[in-house]
Amino acid sequence: MPPYFPGKAQRCAAPSLAVLTLLASACTPALAWAADAPDDQVDKVVVLGAKAGRDKPNDVSQTTTISAAEMLAIPNTNVVDVLARTPGISVSATEGLSPSEGNHGGIDGAGRGTSNFVSIRGLSGSYNVNLLNGANAAQGMPYSRNISLGLLPPIGLKQIAVSKTSTADMDGDAVGGTLDFQTPVARDFGKRYNRVYLQGGYSPLAHDYHAPAGSYLGQAEFARQFGPGDAFGVYATAYYGKRRFASTMLDFQGGQWGYAVSVGKQGTNPDGFSRQDNLILKSVNAQFSRGEELRYGGALSLDWQGENASLWLKATHARSDITQQIYQKGIQAGNYPAPVLRPDGLYQNGESDGEYHYWFETAPSNARLSSVQLGGETRLGRLKLSGSGFYSYGLSAAPDHAEITFLASAANDLNGPFQVTYRDRYPIPLLSAAQLARLNDNSLFAYQVGSGEYTAATSSAKVYGGKFDAAYALDGLFKEVAAGAKFTRSDRDSDNVDYSNIDFAPLNATLATSSLFNGQVIADKDRYPYTLPTGDAAELTRLAANAAAAVTLSPDSRYKNVLAGNESVAAAYALTRMRWGALEIQPGVRYEDTVIHNRFWSKANSAGQVSGFQTNRSAYHMLLPSLHAVLRSDDAGVFRAAIWRSYSRPAFFQLGGGRTVKRNTDGTFSVTEGNPNLRPMTSTNYDVSWERTQPVYRVAVAAFYKDMNDYMYDRGTDYRSTPAIVTNDTTVSKPVNGGRAHVYGLELDGEYRFRDMPGALSALGVAGNVTLQRSQARLLDPTTDPTQPMAGTPRTLYNAAIFFNPNKFEARLSYHFNGRVLSKYKFGTTGGALMSEWTQSTRSLDASFAYLPTPSVRLAATVSNLLDNYSFYRTVGRDAETVPQIVRAGRQAALSLSVTF
Repeated sequence: MPPYFPGKAQRCAAPSLAVLTLLASACTPALAWAADAPDDQVDKVVVLGAKAGRDKPNDVSQTTTISAAEMLAIPNTNVVDVLARTPGISVSATEGLSPSEGNHGGIDGAGRGTSNFVSIRGLSGSYNVNLLNGANAAQGMPYSRNISLGLLPPIGLKQIAVSKTSTADMDGDAVGGTLDFQTPVARDFGKRYNRVYLQGGYSPLAHDYHAPAGSYLGQAEFARQFGPGDAFGVYATAYYGKRRFASTMLDFQGGQWGYAVSVGKQGTNPDGFSRQDNLILKSVNAQFSRGEELRYGGALSLDWQGENASLWLKATHARSDITQQIYQKGIQAGNYPAPVLRPDGLYQNGESDGEYHYWFETAPSNARLSSVQLGGETRLGRLKLSGSGFYSYGLSAAPDHAEITFLASAANDLNGPFQVTYRDRYPIPLLSAAQLARLNDNSLFAYQVGSGEYTAATSSAKVYGGKFDAAYALDGLFKEVAAGAKFTRSDRDSDNVDYSNIDFAPLNATLATSSLFNGQVIADKDRYPYTLPTGDAAELTRLAANAAAAVTLSPDSRYKNVLAGNESVAAAYALTRMRWGALEIQPGVRYEDTVIHNRFWSKANSAGQVSGFQTNRSAYHMLLPSLHAVLRSDDAGVFRAAIWRSYSRPAFFQLGGGRTVKRNTDGTFSVTEGNPNLRPMTSTNYDVSWERTQPVYRVAVAAFYKDMNDYMYDRGTDYRSTPAIVTNDTTVSKPVNGGRAHVYGLELDGEYRFRDMPGALSALGVAGNVTLQRSQARLLDPTTDPTQPMAGTPRTLYNAAIFFNPNKFEARLSYHFNGRVLSKYKFGTTGGALMSEWTQSTRSLDASFAYLPTPSVRLAATVSNLLDNYSFYRTVGRDAETVPQIVRAGRQAALSLSVTF
């Protein structure tokens, strides 16, 4: 957060006027520099009030705005990194709450070294409303209502508005909160504005592993006002960049862990033994990942401002194309159980041998997010009328995914007991020199027949609609009455075609002879000195795609993941604003009517139903009252209180997931299908806050409580389901709601500037925030603990920074901590609260330096993750470290130049 100078007049030289307007109320050192300009260069005086980027004292709702200045002040790869510094917001590299993890956001996504998903007050992005310039953004994720925000760069935005409370004129399906990404208009800059931004980046880890390490990003923007009285305005920006990444990764196979001591051979956990402390790992898979992300897009706004009316057109486009390769060598011992009977009748589990595996995968990802909005506003005396129409398109795809496996022969495997030790939380196999030599001899790894796979997954969404608002100003106690209506239509399509067990390599090929491989890298120089042949991803994709094209899938295999649907939401609201002196009260009510139609593939069953596409329908009718109050005091600050109702609709996949049939070993059938009768999760929300801003400090405190019913969650790798229909030979399972859940927390945020210190020390300041959260949910599932923390809710978040900004210079050292979260509930004999998967806490120490030789030129250098901390760390068990997934993406450095003219 940059420093601020409340109430201080700053003189701005003409060349910097546009910059100062863009950074409205964010008083950077550039302002102090301009204040020292000679009088003959000054043509305008700008008086700035409280620092931007924090809660606005005039807002009834608790809204935090993050300005363009703040986005430039801290090392940020995307807008998710920006939001991570805000109280009450946690971020993650993976979606975490989706059955689609894998290519759509599992450890592969974490290997890209960036965060992509945002949670507000302990609730994942599926419970948030995401807006682009006030219009709904399309939800393109395949199995949830989340949006991967990592494709949005931290440039070209005017501000990000984070609303943690909802008033009646806001969308009601925001249990967590509302994010609005706003682009500028010409009026934000003055009559004429031009800016060029150039950035070059470097990944030391990628360089160390002989992978491409350089990155770049360029942006150009301009704004003009013209016509009589400068009534017309145009703003445009475009950006283009490429980010290269590399990471070392540690993974384990599903089912490749168990209990060290068990009842029976490889059996259940004995009484008296802690489940998480009794775990034993049966595989260690060392991975290396490399790739690049190409991002480009832009924004355009056209506006006209008349005396009593205005019109605007705003459009945005963001595109991200990721190519990624993952290479793995692992030792998997699950097929060689060697339990030993103990004197107490229990078994000490172990493995007598381990198989040597090599695996090569491509993990591409394409994402799009676009929007266009046309609107206007007019004033007729005391009446203000406004309306707009909008359209947004979102895409989340994992196209052309290919993989292949090579194995060593049994004679060249571990040939001894599989044992591990641990160092720095990493499991390290205890290998002899001969065992390591065999693992590193690529001529011993032969192609595994039937190991090829090719998949093509895509998910898209279109959302369009319009809204109309009217507000009438009054005198006396009632200051204003307002009402409005909104209609939104969303169309969703998703598909995932899977060609498994195909062959596209010579059956006698080895890692040393296959034409797929053209290089070599060490998996992890510090822990796993395993040689990984690096391959030609394009050739692997071509071979896999050709092999898949020769396969004719059955209709059940081809269409099993096809899901299409549409959702129509009609809403209306009314509210009034009342004021008694310094107290303002705003009661309101909103009604939303939702109808969802789904179309999906359903397999045949024993009751005579044939395979084919089916449809279903769901409808929700929600009345959402709200009451907000704010008390403003010059001496005591601003107090706010709010109570409101909100809700979250189930994901399309849960409502219309296609029917799948599994034949059990006893001849019976297990059927899983969507449930159109799922209820939305509803929440009664309470919020109180206080903030105070003074010349040398700013402090804010907020407390919240959310009381939720019909909690929605999944079962880790599939959606939450329980047997609903049982016949003689068939059990049908459908997703069902959980029970009651709640989350509550406390947010502390502040900043202090040592303005009274002598000399340059007066430019020193500190800032920070802390968020403490607690949650609990009733899962209503007999195969696990009845109550557990809510998935995705960290207990602790905090940020701290020290900054030093004398004239012409900026320096900042910041620390970010994201607490651990429960990622997946575990069910059944290996389930229970102690067996849930947890994403452990991550942290980052970042530094940034900037030099402003003139008000219109800014040179900056940034380094993120100075201490080279883990970027992703997940375990089985909250406190256990026996069965981990770990990703280390290393440090990132960047140099940037911004020129305004």
